[in-house]
Amino acid sequence: MRSTHASLSLFAIAAALVCCAAVIAPRATAADRIVLRNLTIISDKRVASMTLDGVTLDDGARLSWDEIETGKLDGQRQALFDKYLANIGIHLYRIRQRLAVGDYRSLLPHAEAIARFYQDRDSDTAYVVMQSLMWGRMANGQREAAVAPYWRCFELLRARQGKPPALPGERRLKYDPSTGVCLELPPIWFDRDAAQAAMSSVAAAIGQVQEPRPDATRVYYAALALAAGDVEAAERAAAGVGDANRTLAQLRDIVLAQREVEAGAPGAKLQWLQTSLDKLDEANRPLALYWLGRSQAASDDAQVQQQGLLNLLRLPAAYAEQQPDLAAAGLFAAMNSLEARGELPASIAVRGELLSKYAQSWHAAKAAPSRSD
Repeated sequence: MRSTHASLSLFAIAAALVCCAAVIAPRATAADRIVLRNLTIISDKRVASMTLDGVTLDDGARLSWDEIETGKLDGQRQALFDKYLANIGIHLYRIRQRLAVGDYRSLLPHAEAIARFYQDRDSDTAYVVMQSLMWGRMANGQREAAVAPYWRCFELLRARQGKPPALPGERRLKYDPSTGVCLELPPIWFDRDAAQAAMSSVAAAIGQVQEPRPDATRVYYAALALAAGDVEAAERAAAGVGDANRTLAQLRDIVLAQREVEAGAPGAKLQWLQTSLDKLDEANRPLALYWLGRSQAASDDAQVQQQGLLNLLRLPAAYAEQQPDLAAAGLFAAMNSLEARGELPASIAVRGELLSKYAQSWHAAKAAPSRSD
């Protein structure tokens, strides 16, 4: 969603800053008047500078736009102040409100409205916006679109060396800073059109990750490319993942097994998956179960099909909290397999669980009855 204030752009802001530079510099002694949202009134200071990240006063104190309710400045500075406050401040304020109460679905319109202004910045405000964009997209079933802001979050956190910016609320990003693997966003995607649309922004976000880049960037890009139908790009990305890190090497091979499943041509990687399932890292096992279950459920052998169904149904049974999207994917695949086997009552029951427990997932939307049903 784009901001309704179309007149605002980074170029316009930059131009305004240049034009107003002489005015912003404190040449006079008259103080400005700023009223904060907590009703504090600042009337003995002047605004020394304004950026997308907030206001700096002449004593060095900084105020973020979400803290400010209103302000009175002299000269041309007022117009620039008002533009920042109207186009940035209200969205940052709503973002912090929703983070504080855990309303991640409602984060999205506010994060989308201002994300483009912060995607190339390395400030604390940029992290808050990018993290909100990632979580907001995930909460609204837009997992593919969440990959690019994840890599921006990763880089912003890495630059702070374990000292993340303060976030309202209790939630913190679950990721491995050493590998780059995000536990909240495992490398698997389902919506082909959304994956295709996300490819360029993900490539750009990965390009902003400083060297040495973790091999997880290649794993994530390979899995996204497969979902988008670009097998060659997926193979090129996966080929760059070495064996030095056990977790990433396993993920690489799971992605290559995914390629075999989607091609309908079981091969060495699927065989490896079957024989190595119990030896995989626990964090990688849900992905392995899904692709192994998908392959087995498509078999002509009834016993193999049954084992595939069991593997798919293990996902909601064992990983519903840790991996809700994979749990929903497992139910969706099991539902379709049961229907293909003619087991309609069981298929309907599985669909009911999918719709009731994972209503916000992409798979629930696919399984929801149409108006004509």
